[in-house]
Formats: sequence, structure tokens, C-alpha cells
Amino acid sequence: MTWSTPQELRSQINKQSTLSDTDLGLLLTAAENTISRFCNRPDGFLADSTASARTYPGSGKNILFIDETPEITAVGAKDSYGDASFTAWAVTDWLAFSGSSKFPNFNATPYTGLMVNPNGDYSIFQDSHYRNFPMVQITAKWGAYTTIPTELKEASIMQATRWFKRLEGAMADALASGDFGMMMYRQKLDPDIAMILVNGRYVKPTVGRR
Repeated sequence: MTWSTPQELRSQINKQSTLSDTDLGLLLTAAENTISRFCNRPDGFLADSTASARTYPGSGKNILFIDETPEITAVGAKDSYGDASFTAWAVTDWLAFSGSSKFPNFNATPYTGLMVNPNGDYSIFQDSHYRNFPMVQITAKWGAYTTIPTELKEASIMQATRWFKRLEGAMADALASGDFGMMMYRQKLDPDIAMILVNGRYVKPTVGRR
């Protein structure tokens, strides 16, 4: 599902006919994928509608960083790498948080980590002493947001509009306008769009999960 509709894009490019809506939808999808990659978000921004399970290596600590999610439905872990299945943890055994482990925020989403509840039955996310062995299973709706923020929605429309205008000009590197003079279109991502994404803190670090 795209963040915006062809109708919303048509209103920005002063186009009334619906005959090109399929092509406009493809432009919006391409713009959203480009923005997601620019922001280093392989899961995109819109969270899955249904929960699915992912496995993680145990950290051997009371903190475990995970992929972004607005909702976690289940947590399970192995006590030993030889265990055939994951033992379900009670909801009182873990706490979801966002931000850093030193200053966790338990009230803001998307969640980016789990913390062992000091009042629960466990003390750490057990590791296996084997590199990258799956020891923890998290079931969640993966992705950042249940609804797309307005800034991202507008950014995708802006980028799709930019590509539409380039297509009208046969993908020329520069277009002439009586109102604006010469307009250059060679940047990979429009500078104003990049500013929206960076200043809005939508870009994730590229090293590790944090």
C-alpha cells in the first residue's frame, strides 16, 4: 500500500485526467522505496498489518536491540543453543523501549529494543557462545509506523512530482521555464526532500541496528 494516492499527486501536477493513474502510482511507489533506502529502513516506514516472527542472537545482557516495530505481540527465548524450540516469555518478563539503552524511552514508538524486566523471571537474553546463533524470537508488526507521518507523505509526493516533470521533458538534465528560468534535475534525491528526512530524524544509522 502506497503512502499517497495518484489523486493526491494529480493535484500537485495540475493533472485532471485519471488515465495516467497507474503510471502515477508507480512513480509514488518508486519515490517511497527511494526514500526508505535513503533513510536506511529496509522494512520501510509503514508497519506490517499482521505480526510475524523474527529470530535474533542472544546478547548475553539484559538489553537486546531489534528491528523497528510499533507493536510486539510475543517474545520467546532459548535457555541453551541445543533447545529445539523457544520458551515463551510472559509479558511481565520484558519491556519494550526506543532510543538508547542508557536513556530508554518506554512510551515512544517505534520500539527498537527489549529490556529484561527486573521483576520478571529472567536476568539476560541468553547467548549461545556461538556467533550469530538464533536464541531469541520476537513476534511483531515490523516497520516504523502504523500511519505514515505527514512529512514522509509530502516528501514522496514531491519526489514523484519531480520525476513526472523529468519524464515530461524526456528525462532531460535541465528544463527551461519562463517563470523559473533553467531548472536542474540531476541530484539523486531532491535537496529539500533530503533536508526534510534528515531534520525530521527519519534517517537511521547505517552501522548495526542502532
